[in-house]
Amino acid sequence: MHLDHKAGDKLYVDFAGEKLSITDKDTGEVLEAEVFVATLGASQLTYVEAVLSQQKEDFIAACENALHFYGGVPAAIVPDNLKAAVTKSNRYEPTLNETFADFADHYGTTSALPARAYRPRW
Repeated sequence: MHLDHKAGDKLYVDFAGEKLSITDKDTGEVLEAEVFVATLGASQLTYVEAVLSQQKEDFIAACENALHFYGGVPAAIVPDNLKAAVTKSNRYEPTLNETFADFADHYGTTSALPARAYRPRW
């Protein structure tokens, strides 16, 4: 399905599927890392970062790093319904995490618009 996107309109953010393994060079300890992905809708320019968890602190830090990578702020940030961004998932009016909403306000973007929760249809 083809979707038309305006340049600078939306930034889509989420964590990718499987975790990665990171080995500490000094201790040899193997840590698991989550894969954060941010994609601009129009250009499909993608930012990827490994973070230690999906907690809101790591999520917001990764979002901030993505904005610095892009060199600007989109009109809206669209997270999937992950707990770091959405406290209550609802099909029509999801409730945003207060910290993530403050992050969006700080950067002057419109309130982050979570993707609608639904089941895929085959």
